[in-house]
Amino acid sequence: MTNNKVTTVRFHMSGEGDIKAEHNRRDAETVKWEKHIDPNGKHEVIRDRDVVDVYEELFSDAIEEYDSKQKRKDRRIGGVLEYMEQVRADSRGRVNRKTRESGKNIAYEVIVGVGSVKPEMDETTGMLKRDENGDFITPYKVPDDICFDILHEYIATWDARNPHLRLYGAYIHGDEKGAVHAHLDFVPWADGYQRGMEKQTSIRKALVQQGCESISWTNNACVVWQERERAYIENILETQYGYTIHHPDAGKGKESIPWRVYAAEQESLKRIDDNKRKLAEIRMEGEAMEAELDMKKKELDEVTESKDAIEEMKNIIMPDGRSMWEHNLIRMRNERERRLREEEESKLKIKQKGRGIPRGNAPLMKLRAIEKQEEEMERRRIEGIVMRNRRVPDCPWYDDDEDSLEEGFDFK
Repeated sequence: MTNNKVTTVRFHMSGEGDIKAEHNRRDAETVKWEKHIDPNGKHEVIRDRDVVDVYEELFSDAIEEYDSKQKRKDRRIGGVLEYMEQVRADSRGRVNRKTRESGKNIAYEVIVGVGSVKPEMDETTGMLKRDENGDFITPYKVPDDICFDILHEYIATWDARNPHLRLYGAYIHGDEKGAVHAHLDFVPWADGYQRGMEKQTSIRKALVQQGCESISWTNNACVVWQERERAYIENILETQYGYTIHHPDAGKGKESIPWRVYAAEQESLKRIDDNKRKLAEIRMEGEAMEAELDMKKKELDEVTESKDAIEEMKNIIMPDGRSMWEHNLIRMRNERERRLREEEESKLKIKQKGRGIPRGNAPLMKLRAIEKQEEEMERRRIEGIVMRNRRVPDCPWYDDDEDSLEEGFDFK
């Protein structure tokens, strides 16, 4: 059976300048300005020590031993704080191609992320894929509880795997918009030095003493160590949780970027996608409104034409002194009354049939007699009106005979 559980592991290393202790330990005065942090989200502080205390623990004896051998006072270090300043001022080492700075760091930080919340892109539309609820589809996301368990195991075994990287800060963050990740702050140390202090801080020599030898200029000790640490986490995901590891950006020549920049980039992509969808919805609404407007215009034109026809009919005076519009209303009223009478006759027939009454013509004859009487009264009333001595010149269908008047104009 094919395993559809696919994820990735992120492992990013940086120097002292990227360590944000207040952010890591969730200092209230610091995180209140960081809008990407959920105040009700889950985060854990597993280890939180002062780096000065770690330096005191690691190097105080070496400093004291070194100073005791110096006859000149200007060659003595003096203490841990002075040694830390010497480390910061040491310009030896490779030049950082991003900051263009060289030298050592008093401490380092790695950010370990399990899974990814990066949305999947639809190559046909150029927009981010969403599910039926409108949420982004994140194929590499790992449930938060699994992420916490894996990071707990990774941190618990850190000291055994990395005896020369003294871990003093360990924090797991599950309260940000990105994937669950851990910040691990450590001080590298190595011993056996022939010059200077017998024990010193050095990331390269510390990793070499842990068995991470440089293979080439690009595949140096740091790269070898990071691959080893990443493989440890990937092994937990594969063996204990059944995930297949995939690195979507591997081999694409993409440069590693700080996690804050990456998080901001992903949020920007999501906002852009949301704006694209809103724009598409606005366009659809605009097209619907235009179609509705066209329909309303047609209705308005029809109403205007009907209104003009009514006004024209009101201005045409018939021989009996009433307007053509009044004649039309009378005919419509008579037609409506005729239909009502027919409906009543139909209902009466049904009732007679249901009661067993013979289908006689007496009720119908009575109704017809009433109708004939009403028609006769209406005819006499019309004949009693004083006829005007004027004709309608523009009505070729007009005739003195009332029947021809009815045939010449359609009052429907």
